[in-house]
Amino acid sequence: MGSRNFPLEIPRTRRLPGSGGYNAELLAHVTGPMGRVVTGDIDPYVVHRTRRFTAEAGSGRVTAFQGDGALGAPDRLVPRGGFDGSVITYNVWDIAPAWRDQLAEGGRLVLPLEVGGYTRAITFRRAGDVLHAERFTHCGFIRAQGEQARAVPVVDLLGGELRLRFEDGTPAPTEGLEEALRGPRHEVATGVRMGSGFYFGSLQLYAATTLPGFCRLSSHREKGTGVTVIAEDCDAPAVLGDASLAYLVHVQIRHGDSPADREWEWVVHAFGEQGPQLTEQLAATVLAWDRDVRDGDGPALTIHPAGTPDRLLPTGDTVDRTFSRIVFRWPGRDVLLQAAVEHGGTPAAAVEGT
Repeated sequence: MGSRNFPLEIPRTRRLPGSGGYNAELLAHVTGPMGRVVTGDIDPYVVHRTRRFTAEAGSGRVTAFQGDGALGAPDRLVPRGGFDGSVITYNVWDIAPAWRDQLAEGGRLVLPLEVGGYTRAITFRRAGDVLHAERFTHCGFIRAQGEQARAVPVVDLLGGELRLRFEDGTPAPTEGLEEALRGPRHEVATGVRMGSGFYFGSLQLYAATTLPGFCRLSSHREKGTGVTVIAEDCDAPAVLGDASLAYLVHVQIRHGDSPADREWEWVVHAFGEQGPQLTEQLAATVLAWDRDVRDGDGPALTIHPAGTPDRLLPTGDTVDRTFSRIVFRWPGRDVLLQAAVEHGGTPAAAVEGT
């Protein structure tokens, strides 16, 4: 077996399990006697602890450095040709250029990618300047410190009973929204149902990457006005219009003693003058997911360097970050969906993809 080289960005806090070199030693075991692991952390305490523990009980094949993981490993620790694999163990909102540049051609990069506030652990394979996703799974990690740290814009409504989270951008205008929330509610059942234990994470990600005006609506007050049916300390996918809002929840429609007897349906609730239009838009998204995505393998996903011209990107739903352009190619996105509702009441162009 040839030499295999792995960097590992261990958790960036001294309070979490896995700090202190444990993850790095597991990787050293996987790489075998000819491999080595480079691990880094922004916290000097963690790095000191890692060095002490690996020296006392380790394989002798782990090197720890202190630094911001977003900057990659120091050049002196990067093997010729790059690392065979890299693992990032904090939530990633953007793909640091160093992670790709320090990776060998064909090497794997595993990281928790956060889009719309939803995190998925994804394995990428490097092909030139492009990273191609190979596997997805649900996960959750701490958020980045250092260069990649970022604050999530939030807007409190109704005295803090509700909160809008704009995970991927600046807050949209919310003037008149509280008045709309106190007014009539528009409700539509989508007809899309699911049984007990069904995983619907692909619907969350589908909505976050395809819906203009996407945000998350959360409920935070135990004794609120009951404006929404969102459970306390939970949130729901939502879209905004002019002084209007629609959100998506699943409602239990069949009860029973056993899980097999229980069933839920996706329902859209909306407020404001544009509520009916936003409802149609959100319901159309659920129906498209049910038709094209629900039982499939999810999207094809590629990550390209920032500045890549549109003409060189595959057709799909593009999420732009500071250092990267992330392209989701969802099944069925060649079908025209319900036109998006923009602020000002003018429909945006319908979405068209592969």
